[in-house]
Amino acid sequence: MSDKNIKQADEKENITKKADSNKNKSAKRFSMTRKLKRRIISLAGICLVIIAAVLINVISGVLTDRFSVLTADITSNGSFNISEDTLKIAQTLKKKVSITFLTDKTDYEAYDTYCKQATNIADQLKKNSNGLLTVEYTDLLKNPNIENEYQDETLARTDVIIKCGDKYNVLKVEDMFNFDTYGEYQYISSSKAESAFDSAILKVTSDVETKIAILTDKSEDNYSTLETVLASNNYVLSPMSIESDEIPDSVDTVIAWAPTEDYSDKAIKKLEKFLENDGKYNKNLIFVAYRYEIECPKITALLAKYGMKLEDGLAFETDSSRMMSQNDSYRNIAAVFDSDQYISNYTDEDLPVLVSMSRAVSITGDNTEPLVQFSSQSGVCPYSAGEDWNWEDYATGNTTVMAQGLSGSDDGVSRLIFVGSTQMMNDQLTETGFTNRKYLFNILNELSHREDDAVYLENKVITEYDLSSVSTQATTVTGIIIYAVIPVLILGAGLCVFIVRRRK
Repeated sequence: MSDKNIKQADEKENITKKADSNKNKSAKRFSMTRKLKRRIISLAGICLVIIAAVLINVISGVLTDRFSVLTADITSNGSFNISEDTLKIAQTLKKKVSITFLTDKTDYEAYDTYCKQATNIADQLKKNSNGLLTVEYTDLLKNPNIENEYQDETLARTDVIIKCGDKYNVLKVEDMFNFDTYGEYQYISSSKAESAFDSAILKVTSDVETKIAILTDKSEDNYSTLETVLASNNYVLSPMSIESDEIPDSVDTVIAWAPTEDYSDKAIKKLEKFLENDGKYNKNLIFVAYRYEIECPKITALLAKYGMKLEDGLAFETDSSRMMSQNDSYRNIAAVFDSDQYISNYTDEDLPVLVSMSRAVSITGDNTEPLVQFSSQSGVCPYSAGEDWNWEDYATGNTTVMAQGLSGSDDGVSRLIFVGSTQMMNDQLTETGFTNRKYLFNILNELSHREDDAVYLENKVITEYDLSSVSTQATTVTGIIIYAVIPVLILGAGLCVFIVRRRK
């Protein structure tokens, strides 16, 4: 082989070696790049898992805290949701309202477990008020000027002030919570804070205040519950004597509250004159009967002018499906609406009114209609009935316990509404589920020509059982998140990293 051929062979070999060398370097660099990518992917996966675990842990902590102050509802009956009425109050506010707790939030919530529920309601009202409601916490001890601003009030650090413009309402601790005693120790047994906030906000924001006169002559039954319920919707109940006082011209509705004796001729003439209203009518009398037997020919005659005959006895029910108290035919009877008037806003979910110890009337006039009745298996037990009386002999059916009679002219109509039981408009106004309160406001709003949207405030009470129930369920939810959700996420992330690395 010539020197020239040898030189060409050497050059070719060097070129091949150089190419192999470059190829090896490139392969080495590629291998290093793959390893780096794997490491980056692994590191990124680990970081994502850590971040996810931290986030979930933080979220679970927030949820636990929120559950502890009752801002979320995971109970089966929705005990801790603010009601539709409360939501409506917040969403339809047209004026600025402030809720001021007279102590620091931490101190107020430390006062009792139920206080956390109260602060939560305030927060939810604020959240749904479109910015018109504010919640403030100011310590009464550190801000003595508050007492100067409310000189007519005796304030305490447990008070809450609801204010709108110049109008305000001070909620005392007893207004917001129910108390019980154990020996000499008094403690909060349940919360009624939501109803208290609702009533206070309505009082300070409403421009309408309707006066109703209540006749207390010869009456023994207390009407304090009725007065409280009416006040919650800006009705002012003014007691007066029909025997000695004159009915003010500004009053359109009078309640004759369960007289235990007959009215005098003078009193009956006043009521007749009030209803006639100089021929203009447009006045209303709600006669609430006394449950026991009384001689009342003058009252009976007034009812007769409005097409009603007062029955001699108590209404009874034998349909067990309408007896809310077992084997009690007189108390807690779920009555039936016999007229569409005053129930236009009712839904299928609304229960009827609850009736106890009620007198009854029969309808005798053309301008008279029954409003509320017992079932077809009901009747009237005479006061004179002995122990051996037979239910079937008196079960004539469809016993009327509320009725309405009309009188008037082309200028207007006056109404006399008969209510057979004081309990229907007093004690049973607070019965949860039944619609005595709603029905009462439907009647009064129409009689008074109230155009503002009335809110039928539910007597919502939160008990210690509900509090512990939510706490237990919240702990369960948190435990599931920590001991099940987080480990599953970590395992899932690890599996994803493993699959990615295998495919690479």
